[in-house]
Amino acid sequence: MPRIPLSDLGHTTADRILGHRPELLDAWETLRQALVGPSSTLSPGLKEEVRRTLAQRTGCRYCASLGKPTVSPRDQEVSLAVAFAAAVAVEHTAISDAEIEALFDEFTTPQVVELVTWISFEYAGQMLGSLIGDEPATADEREAFAAWVARLPQPRP
Repeated sequence: MPRIPLSDLGHTTADRILGHRPELLDAWETLRQALVGPSSTLSPGLKEEVRRTLAQRTGCRYCASLGKPTVSPRDQEVSLAVAFAAAVAVEHTAISDAEIEALFDEFTTPQVVELVTWISFEYAGQMLGSLIGDEPATADEREAFAAWVARLPQPRP
């Protein structure tokens, strides 16, 4: 059971808690759409692997229940993004200039901006899930989430 009563707004538990402050729910959803919408510069698969990596460390049972990360991604960009996300999750204040610079070996500046914003957004959302006591996703929620990820637009070349 969540630690905060649910509102009538939103679909997920976290959304329904943010629904007590509709302007926060709207702003959260607007940022999410900016990060995964048609102007995105990173693939949905990369972002999902980053999300899954963070979810194993943030304490959000809902987020962790949506899937475990791939053991060893074959794609160099995904591998780098996942390793960076894992380092952020362990100790974000220890990220060095060299670790940021390494991102530029695989990503453009807009992609680096999107990646660090995605990591920050996901980490914050997962922290919220942990703080509110979000429960693991149901089978229907996992299925709906997987379908949503599959429908995300691919980045423009």
